[in-house]
Amino acid sequence: MVQLIHEKVIRFNGSILGFENYDEFLVTLVEDDSPYAYLQSLQDENIGFLVVTPFVFHPEYTFEIDDKHKTILGLKTLEEVAVFTTVTIREPYTQSTVNLLAPLVINITNGQGRQIVLPPKSNYGTNEPLFRKVFEESGE
Repeated sequence: MVQLIHEKVIRFNGSILGFENYDEFLVTLVEDDSPYAYLQSLQDENIGFLVVTPFVFHPEYTFEIDDKHKTILGLKTLEEVAVFTTVTIREPYTQSTVNLLAPLVINITNGQGRQIVLPPKSNYGTNEPLFRKVFEESGE
């Protein structure tokens, strides 16, 4: 699914929190089968994000897209949806976090994207461990 938006321009129309003046971003996969991608502003080369498909690291991650956002994104089916979360890189990298409270939702058919802030009852935060599953399995 994510491969379908590789090298495509996504229009977020100012919905990325803290970056409301930036509308268009280019998605570039880090590697072909990688869950990681770069989201690069086309308006300012200094603005970019490392993003990840959250379901790879948090398979239990789920949320509802409300009707308002479905309309804004022009979504007709779930097959049109790609979801990313922003990564905050930490040292060491295994301490990096993801923002599960505000996912980036993209309609791969029409190139529309929105950052959607989930309700507080969602039990997700802005600094969730990226590698939580690895730590749980290793007992750390």
